[in-house]
Amino acid sequence: MKNRKYLIIAVGIIAMLYNSGCQKQLDIKPNDSVESAIALKTSKDVEGVLIGAYTAAGLRGIYGGRFQSASDFLGDDGDFAYFGTFSDYTELNNKTITVNNSFVEGLWNAGYNTIGVCNTVLANLALVDPTKKAKVEGEAKFLRGMVYFDLARAFGKAWNDGSPTTNLAVPIILKPTTAISGIEMVKRNTVAEVYAQAISDLQFAENNLDIKSTYASSAAAAAVLARIYLTQEKYADAETEATKIISSGAYGLVEHFSDEFQVKEQATRVFNTSEDIFAIQISSQSGYNALNEVYASSAFAGREETYLNGQFFDMFEEGDDRINEVTDDSFTAKFNNAFANVVVIRLAEIYLIRAEARALKPSPNLSGAADDINVIRHRALLEDTEATTPGDLLAAVKYERRAELTFEGFRLFDLKRYKETTYSIDGDGNHVDPFEWNSPKLVFPIPKRERDANPLLTQNEGYQ
Repeated sequence: MKNRKYLIIAVGIIAMLYNSGCQKQLDIKPNDSVESAIALKTSKDVEGVLIGAYTAAGLRGIYGGRFQSASDFLGDDGDFAYFGTFSDYTELNNKTITVNNSFVEGLWNAGYNTIGVCNTVLANLALVDPTKKAKVEGEAKFLRGMVYFDLARAFGKAWNDGSPTTNLAVPIILKPTTAISGIEMVKRNTVAEVYAQAISDLQFAENNLDIKSTYASSAAAAAVLARIYLTQEKYADAETEATKIISSGAYGLVEHFSDEFQVKEQATRVFNTSEDIFAIQISSQSGYNALNEVYASSAFAGREETYLNGQFFDMFEEGDDRINEVTDDSFTAKFNNAFANVVVIRLAEIYLIRAEARALKPSPNLSGAADDINVIRHRALLEDTEATTPGDLLAAVKYERRAELTFEGFRLFDLKRYKETTYSIDGDGNHVDPFEWNSPKLVFPIPKRERDANPLLTQNEGYQ
């Protein structure tokens, strides 16, 4: 059967969730369909499927680490060199992605798998306890909205590259497909349409969830909205969303930068820090942190294949404590716990979003932007920024984002927002071929297996 998983309910996940202790409530037969009238009968059933949505989102193909690492490998311009055996990473780092790249295909499948499970939850809200309905809907829409935004960024052109009203992104699917015979051949929606859908989902989540939670929260929804508005250059809106989070007092920076990346004497389950707004909860039972796999040394369960280059070390200002997040002068130490949570959103990013928005909005708040930058600099043991103009403040934000958020999945999308050039590199870390921010090679191809299954999915420029 052709690969059409992006349109099919994650039967395996639901079965796994209910296999221990819930078989009496849910009897899934080995068929190609799941009739919701049979499978879902109670509020508890639907809430269980919602847990399945978190499980789907936390798989390594997407927020378990590979979405972050794949986009960073594609955006990298020489901070690191990869000497591993995953040809998929080599393709990404060289900017020579093939249509069969398994990490790109994995992102597509994991993304639509998550969306499919969320759609199942949303289609069965009538079964949910009325006192829980808004929360369940909000959590499902948060996950769906965040995934749609990230799929649009990965598989579509950047918002500032041409016209988002005509550039194609990914298909919008809002209803569950419960049988193979019911699959529709869908077309790709535009970048603008996918962003609008993501915003709608996230706004509902923001208005119906608590400000803080181990799972989806109002703050997490506001954070992704802030990312979207910053991408769209709606700076006042981005500032508003970031301020909601900061002003809530529900989150606080940990005292030391290294405290955010919890490394124990041996790999073990950890809990969110005060800084974590949304994180994938990893344990030895649920899976592993894919960022540990690709970036950590073998001493910390990594594959020891991604080496830091001199360019990385030269980037840091003298005295910046964040440079200490390396070990043996070769590997980043951010992900030295194989079972640490994968942090998707943290407070430091929100301060930097607000700083950039304050500096660039039509009526800039330059002192406020500097204050936000200094919050991050002080934690890194640096003095106040000397920047006072919009241009200098933007340069200061760019530095802080690279020093603070490196290897966390931001580089590719930052260089597109800033219209910067990246490079492929040779084995010594030297720049080889330049790739402008709007190069077609910095957009993921639509996976071949998806196009084989659905010829209506047009391919991106530069790929066959």
